[in-house]
Amino acid sequence: MEARTLELVFPEHANPGGNAFGGFVLGLMDKVGSYAAIRRARKRCVTVRVGEVVFEVPIKVGDLLEVVARVVRVGRTSLTVEVEVYRENLREPKVLATKGNLTYVAVDEQGRPAPVDDPASTTPQP
Repeated sequence: MEARTLELVFPEHANPGGNAFGGFVLGLMDKVGSYAAIRRARKRCVTVRVGEVVFEVPIKVGDLLEVVARVVRVGRTSLTVEVEVYRENLREPKVLATKGNLTYVAVDEQGRPAPVDDPASTTPQP
């Protein structure tokens, strides 16, 4: 299961030197990672762990970010999602800028851990 989005880096997302704040990038990673987890679990999911995150190259104001999240492991109630952030701009080709793994837990209406649905038993949504 996968989810992806595009985001442009504006000055409010960066420090005075023009580099994107790490927290801004982590927020995008968590948001898109949760989309992939929710798609796979077919229920609400909450973040329980942010694993190692590696900032490979700087992200600057004006860069276009493509955030790609893929579910790489499914447990009884948890899902591990690998998230990659690609940076591109008018001067340079697209390059992997940041990567990391996040873990989510599927929850029921009361916020308690709930089993992840079997993909064979669910009907894909259009």
